[in-house]
Amino acid sequence: MSKRKSFIWIVLFLIALASPPFTFFFLGPYIDAVNYENRNIEAKPVLTLKNYVSFPQEYETYYNDNIPFRNQLIQLTSKIDFFLFRQSSNDNVDIGKGGWLFYCNDEDHNPVEQSLGYWHFTQEELRTIAENLVVTKESLNKKGIEFVLFIAPNKETIYGDYLPDYYQVRNNYTSTDQMVDYLRENTDIRVVYPKEELLEMRRKNPNIVLYHKLDTHWNFAGGYIGANSLAKELGIGMPLLSEVTIEQQFASSGDLTNMLNISIENGDIDYNITNISALNTENEKWDFLTEFIYHTPGADQRKLFVCRDSFATSLAPALATQFEESLWVHGSIFEQQRVLDYNTNIFVYETVERYENSLLNFRILY
Repeated sequence: MSKRKSFIWIVLFLIALASPPFTFFFLGPYIDAVNYENRNIEAKPVLTLKNYVSFPQEYETYYNDNIPFRNQLIQLTSKIDFFLFRQSSNDNVDIGKGGWLFYCNDEDHNPVEQSLGYWHFTQEELRTIAENLVVTKESLNKKGIEFVLFIAPNKETIYGDYLPDYYQVRNNYTSTDQMVDYLRENTDIRVVYPKEELLEMRRKNPNIVLYHKLDTHWNFAGGYIGANSLAKELGIGMPLLSEVTIEQQFASSGDLTNMLNISIENGDIDYNITNISALNTENEKWDFLTEFIYHTPGADQRKLFVCRDSFATSLAPALATQFEESLWVHGSIFEQQRVLDYNTNIFVYETVERYENSLLNFRILY
């Protein structure tokens, strides 16, 4: 812990001890049951013959977790770090320019380093990915099912100019560029990677924000560009973003501000996008951890099955307007038999750029 942080904690703790009424007045708005470190709070341990060796450490952890106003002090310290010192209280979040936050966890496929070209696939890895996808395509084609690979660009790929100045581009040719080129040159896999479409939208319409400032994901405008690109590959002409109704909305938090234990009032921008189609789209089910189910009577009759990650949250509502039936299943629960049970006509494997390593192990074989 830095000397500055130690000083802040000592001052706040002394205030809390010396003046409980002041503490309640100052911290009252923040007092709730939230755990601001995003982990489970330790329960009080009971001394037994089995844990007598570890009991002192367990009790110390329990005690530290249950200091009065602990969560509130953590949140307050995080706010002081961010708003006063412009420093991140979480090593996995970088504070960029213009209010932009970026995710930089080395243990979770650091998207900052990936988008700056810090690493690339080996030739053996590229061959493995290609083989998996070719086997998948051939297996699906035998069942009369089209196959498309969709890669959602990292936030850092599209808005890398907002990264802190201490980051430098190591290689403009990234691992995703490398993989996409390899697949297009050595296989007939249909790949949709809307990097250029998103960058072009930034150039032509700089006032439209395509990714969340306070979150790791693209917003509904970015997702719409992705949906349009995928629809085009599937032979469907969706209206351009400029041809639909787009209403700006504001938010004060995202997954990155949650990691910092703060909120920034109206610090993020999203959009409500309507009038995509004259047809009515029904959302039968929306469960982030399992599946989305959409119906659009009168649209393309091919049944769309998407094996997805979290980036499909902003992709699905737009693309679902183009298909009479579409099912979006989270990759963590995906079972290939469901593709056949759904009587699928089009199967899309969707992954965000930083999780493209999943392709080293993904294969459908009937």
